[in-house]
Amino acid sequence: MELKQWRCFVTLAEIGNIRRAASLLAISQPALSVRVQRLEEALGFALFDRQARGVRLTEQGARLLPHARRLLSRAAETDEAARAIGRGAFDRLEIGVTPIAALSFFPDAMRAFSAAHPGVVLALTEGLSDELEEAVAHRRLDLAVVHPPSSRDDLVVREVARDRFMAVMPAGHPLAGAGRIAAADLRQQTLVGVRRDIGPVVFDRIAAYLARAGITTQVNQCASSSISLVGLVAAGAGIGLVVESLACIARPDIRFVALSDDPPSLGYAMCHRPDLPAELQGAFMQAFHAPKAGADVRPGS
Repeated sequence: MELKQWRCFVTLAEIGNIRRAASLLAISQPALSVRVQRLEEALGFALFDRQARGVRLTEQGARLLPHARRLLSRAAETDEAARAIGRGAFDRLEIGVTPIAALSFFPDAMRAFSAAHPGVVLALTEGLSDELEEAVAHRRLDLAVVHPPSSRDDLVVREVARDRFMAVMPAGHPLAGAGRIAAADLRQQTLVGVRRDIGPVVFDRIAAYLARAGITTQVNQCASSSISLVGLVAAGAGIGLVVESLACIARPDIRFVALSDDPPSLGYAMCHRPDLPAELQGAFMQAFHAPKAGADVRPGS
């Protein structure tokens, strides 16, 4: 049974006249009659009673009509989905995001994207930058938000925002009440940080910032992520340097203090394969630049 036979059945059932139904379907009357007849033969029962002034559904035909309408509706939806995919549109996207980005501008950007494309389901995966880039390259993810630079030459990595670093310390620390501190103020302090094998870009930028003040980086305790680093600080382990977006973590036992002396910053980049449709690239770039998650998270170039 072919889809065109079902379309003839539904059209004829709704109009009740072979001539007008054939005209609407842009086929000849004999062709319409043949298609309906072949459908009846395949089903094993009559769909219409032929009368002098037209046709009338049989009892079985009337019971089958709603199912045929649903079949055509699903076919139309499938056809539209196929056309959309051909245009580069999607109804579900697999997106990767780093833990820091997930607490930064990313939630605002995803709300902006969903508001502009309400029919698209976003499935999120969290991971480190190199893991996410690997997943994008092997098509397990459509795109990801990572921290540049990237070592891959088979992906497109475009910076979309930057986030400055600041200090986080126990609320009772003598520096906690300062409006701003310099790198030199950290010389005699106990520092906690993220392990270099976990975040080499972050580790090296913080080390360079401290080195300008003559401080050799010596981390007393290491965390597996910036979020767990904040937990170590809350436990009184020392002072850490984290991106300003993490100031959204509201705990009464910690304080975030701005840094002077040109503090380092962390970039956020959209990472995707070169064959990602241009329309989709543009939609996400617009979403990434639309939100204003805070004055300290600045759009990238």
